[in-house]
Amino acid sequence: MVILRLRNMTAIDATGIHAIETFAKRLHASGRSLILCGAMEQPSKLLSGARFVERIGRENIMPNVQAALDRAREVHLEQPLAASF
Repeated sequence: MVILRLRNMTAIDATGIHAIETFAKRLHASGRSLILCGAMEQPSKLLSGARFVERIGRENIMPNVQAALDRAREVHLEQPLAASF
């Protein structure tokens, strides 16, 4: 699980969105999830685009870090326990 805190990001463009999507895809391929939180107004508007939300999941875009931590806890509890060796 990775939480990407965006509170200091003042703007984002298509290249930045693509980078986040690529990062999310790599995390997913390794069995992990990405949660975004705290985006300011301009990045939040672009990150709310239908295509981006479809790839990341609306449930993984949170308004603040506490909500992101709560979501991470929820995702962790939903995952099956890993086998011990």
